[in-house]
Amino acid sequence: MTGEARPVIARAGVVLAVLQFAFALTWIVYAAFLPALAAQVGIARSAVPWILLADQAIFMVCDWLAGVFADRVGDAVARLGRQIAAVALVSCAAFLALPLVAPGGSAPVLAAVVVVWSATSSMLRAPPLALAGRHASRPQRAWLAGAYSLGLAAAGAVAPYLGRVMVAVDPRIPFAATSLVVAAMVFVVTALPHGAAARTPRAGAPGSLAGLVAAVAVLAIGLQVHTSITSAAIYLRFAAPEALTDLQPIFWYGCAVAALPVAPLVRRAGGLAVMAGAAAAGACALAACALAGSLAAVIAAQVVAGLAWGAMLSGAFAAASSLERRPGAATGLVFSVLAAATVARIALVASGAAAGGVAAALPAVPPIAWAAGALIAGSLAVRRQGHAMR
Repeated sequence: MTGEARPVIARAGVVLAVLQFAFALTWIVYAAFLPALAAQVGIARSAVPWILLADQAIFMVCDWLAGVFADRVGDAVARLGRQIAAVALVSCAAFLALPLVAPGGSAPVLAAVVVVWSATSSMLRAPPLALAGRHASRPQRAWLAGAYSLGLAAAGAVAPYLGRVMVAVDPRIPFAATSLVVAAMVFVVTALPHGAAARTPRAGAPGSLAGLVAAVAVLAIGLQVHTSITSAAIYLRFAAPEALTDLQPIFWYGCAVAALPVAPLVRRAGGLAVMAGAAAAGACALAACALAGSLAAVIAAQVVAGLAWGAMLSGAFAAASSLERRPGAATGLVFSVLAAATVARIALVASGAAAGGVAAALPAVPPIAWAAGALIAGSLAVRRQGHAMR
């Protein structure tokens, strides 16, 4: 990495963080207003969770396809940038159209716009990271992964407050604002100067990508159950329901704090090793959270668990960019697995199973899942180290 390239990569990291923050906000805005938009075209409120599930299923498929596309473009950076910008415009236009077509439209029209937005928005996840990382050295990819994770974590932190504020706002305002910011950031990242492509990462140990997918899958399941199902119940043992808006983001505060500072550790130890260590620490924190005897103990455990997830997320993105010769497809698979975990969680809640027979067992799922993820990532890290020494 030349001295001239370092400032470019640093700027790319900042832009990626803002892009992912704004893009994650589009999902938050969409989920908040979807019940009202669906009601305007005669869709029952009971169908909304299944619409959200369908959106995530589309993400699950298209995220991987978008990553594969980014790899097939190869080192034709200008072409990849143009393709990302073009699809981003379609995605932003579809998102902007949602609150406009609902009042006078029909259910099929709204569904069509939702499908277009869901499918095209996948070009805003893995491909921008692949584009920015195309000319970054392996150490610089750790910085980009951390910046990417920071943007996602920051959106999680503001989500409860945003949902509370948006209740009295004309939906066209947040839809337009987030669309414009996303479009602006896409054009900034595609306009960044690019020099000669960095050396393609050496392929990792055999089966490393499959192992990474398995690790991310169990970690993501633990995350979804904890943040969306069991966390609120744990808080409610010691706090009033109205306090949840201030308490729920604590996990994401920790995530945001750890996402970027962990980059130097990722550079030295590798993404898989960081994932393993963070998952082990996080599993202990989640167990402490479930067994806590006071609100202060719950908050402390939530902070540690959030810090651990921030490190895991940064490690996962860094590992995806270095394990294979297809970093775009690997990163796309990470996003696909995160979406698949969301699909499973929505189905669990919407079907009523989360409040039924499995409810008593759910608090044990997050720490067990993160412990399993630590074992998988740790074994991969050891195998990769052995492979590198050959």
